[in-house]
Amino acid sequence: MIKPNNKIIIIGTLPPPIGGVSIYNQRLYDFLDNEEGIEVDFIDYKRNHILAVLDAVLNHKIIYLNCSSSSFKFLIAVYAAIFRKKLVVAFHGNMGRHTGSDNLLDKLVLRLARLTVVLNKQSFDYALRYTRKVFLGTSFIPPIRQEYLNSDIKTFIAHCREKFKVICSSNAHNVSFDSAGNEIYQVKFLLSVFSQLPECCIILSDPSGMYSSYLEQQKVQIPSNVFIIKETHSYFELLKETDVMLRITTTDGDSISVREALYLHKIVIASNVVDRPAGVITVNISEEEILEKLREVMDGGIAAPAEHEENGGKQILKIFASLN
Repeated sequence: MIKPNNKIIIIGTLPPPIGGVSIYNQRLYDFLDNEEGIEVDFIDYKRNHILAVLDAVLNHKIIYLNCSSSSFKFLIAVYAAIFRKKLVVAFHGNMGRHTGSDNLLDKLVLRLARLTVVLNKQSFDYALRYTRKVFLGTSFIPPIRQEYLNSDIKTFIAHCREKFKVICSSNAHNVSFDSAGNEIYQVKFLLSVFSQLPECCIILSDPSGMYSSYLEQQKVQIPSNVFIIKETHSYFELLKETDVMLRITTTDGDSISVREALYLHKIVIASNVVDRPAGVITVNISEEEILEKLREVMDGGIAAPAEHEENGGKQILKIFASLN
């Protein structure tokens, strides 16, 4: 992918494994690569030696860094500053959520970067305490590549449609815990919620298979209206086939899945741990509140949103243009 004469390089990860950051990177690269007059490269820092990554920084004028590692962000920020490269850093997660040294490194990156892109208002306010060079953007970029569900998954969803009044979905690309030791994606919590709602089902997207293994190790009982897809698949395509998207997390950034669901005009119920986009129904992490909202959906009391999602690829394109 790397051509030394190109002006822009994205440093990050690509699927597999499937996750919010890797999907965003793939879609941003596809979007920019599709634009006339834009020369963009990509290097996967997890699949390449660090010397290859540093060499890529030297050979490009604009560096777009999008990864979750605070120490790696800091390394690239220092290196880019030494060689006077125009560094744009993206923070997908909620800034300030770390403890100790990672928060300190993130603050230093904010000062070193030419521009920082954050994806929710809480992170925006946090970043403004350390730099004025911050942009509040969106993680959503519509997929350019055609995505599909295989025939077995489609047949399974059709069966659910016949049996259940409402089909919900949620996704978790790995098993993660927050700084307080709580399960970030609250999957076990959702199992408890749906055990009380037999008229609804939920399809859990687990493309890595990690959550299935975790639940099995924990000897968790799976209710009969909870289904887990543990093979590689497109969550965007799965969303098209469902009615409600649930994003019940203990912390978050700007969830791509939430944006995708809004783009597809699906009902979205999400925990109120960060600012959520317009059109999202926010709740506390409470069984009673979530059950109440789902029963409203079943009774026809909640309509699908009509909000239009802005294309994050176009935002980044404008940022790059402003750096020339």
